Amino acid sequence: MRSSSRTDILDAAVRVVDTVQGTDITYESVAKEAGLSKAGLMYHFPTKDDMMIAIIEHVVDRWQRDLQAVLGIPLEQSTLAQRVAAFVAFAGEGTVTQGEFVVFSEAVRREELAAPWLAYLRTWFGFSGDVDATSLLLVWLAANGLWISEATGILHLAGEQRAALLTQMLQLIEGEAA
Repeated sequence: MRSSSRTDILDAAVRVVDTVQGTDITYESVAKEAGLSKAGLMYHFPTKDDMMIAIIEHVVDRWQRDLQAVLGIPLEQSTLAQRVAAFVAFAGEGTVTQGEFVVFSEAVRREELAAPWLAYLRTWFGFSGDVDATSLLLVWLAANGLWISEATGILHLAGEQRAALLTQMLQLIEGEAA
């Protein structure tokens, strides 16, 4: 399979759950959105779990690319505080979609699908170790709450309120890093 075909199929799958109707991720719905037959899609993803894992990995890869761009330095050279600040900026942009939320929800509902999501979380935000990172954890949880609230349509912040919230979150990080 050409990588662009795979990317096109996975983008189509995310679009399926981004629709207003919130269509389920099925072979039929993804094939239709990608302009393939169900058999053509099954050629690339023999089982629904294969397709779901690929979709989860696809979204995680995008998140990591976007987070890396915000971080601006190699992940290995960054501190937890820098990574949480990058996540605050990423989550604060309001660009996470309902489809991405649905994809991650699927991942946490089924253990066999969770590996890519958990690997990303552990790599970027392993909150273990000797340093007391309570403020960082609080900020990270708040940023997650922000993107979940916005992705699900529960909350939409206006510019001034968003800016004030993000500023306070970043100030907590600076206090932790000091």
